[in-house]
Amino acid sequence: MNEIVKSRSDVTIIILVFVALALVGIIAGGFVVQDYARARASHNWPAVDGVVLSRLQGDRATVRYAYSFEGRSYESRRVRVFSARFLKSAPRAYVPGESVRVYVDPEHPSFSVLRPGGAGLAFVVFCGLSGLCVFFGIGGVVWTFSDGVDALEQRLRMSGAVKAPGA
Repeated sequence: MNEIVKSRSDVTIIILVFVALALVGIIAGGFVVQDYARARASHNWPAVDGVVLSRLQGDRATVRYAYSFEGRSYESRRVRVFSARFLKSAPRAYVPGESVRVYVDPEHPSFSVLRPGGAGLAFVVFCGLSGLCVFFGIGGVVWTFSDGVDALEQRLRMSGAVKAPGA
């Protein structure tokens, strides 16, 4: 394979990896911010009565429950928001037929939790990790287009695959 074509495909792959890393950071950061905003808002959501329908075995979601909000019926398995899973709290066993308080997002009534709130430390850690992904993704693209390309051109000139400008 031609050295130039091989090198360009290597650079393309490197750039795609760094772009993917940055995109993962942006998407994860958006999810974390939305999750924590919901966690904070859940303290002020209206609480309605619900009933435990079943307890699920072997699944992360340990309960399935039903509730009514503004005349419509809903079902959910969400005990708490994602970031709250990192809180140190004793797991609660829900029994089918048991009445529970359900905190309902008034803007999206199909989103509800049995335990409002979230973990601030988890939010900070996940935001930091997302930020690092974005930083290294964008930094990697910039590095590839600056130093990485210059080093590649020097290597190709030394091997004779590319002639120096003006030569």
